[in-house]
Amino acid sequence: MSNQSLTQKERLLKILSGGRFLTLYEIQQQCFDQFGVHDSETALSARWRELPNSVKQKRRREKCTAWEYRLVA
Repeated sequence: MSNQSLTQKERLLKILSGGRFLTLYEIQQQCFDQFGVHDSETALSARWRELPNSVKQKRRREKCTAWEYRLVA
């Protein structure tokens, strides 16, 4: 499967599979860097909400108001 044929949700899962906390902006940048696709923060947020709660973690980034996200095993 080529990178171009991945869905937004598949791209999101690949990026967040590393276990690091990332903001939506950072996820958006990774989508472009890794897959050459401009996914909007709004669309990525929607795909995040579609994932089961049992695999998601989110928290406020220290010293700012941005949320950051990651997947857990």
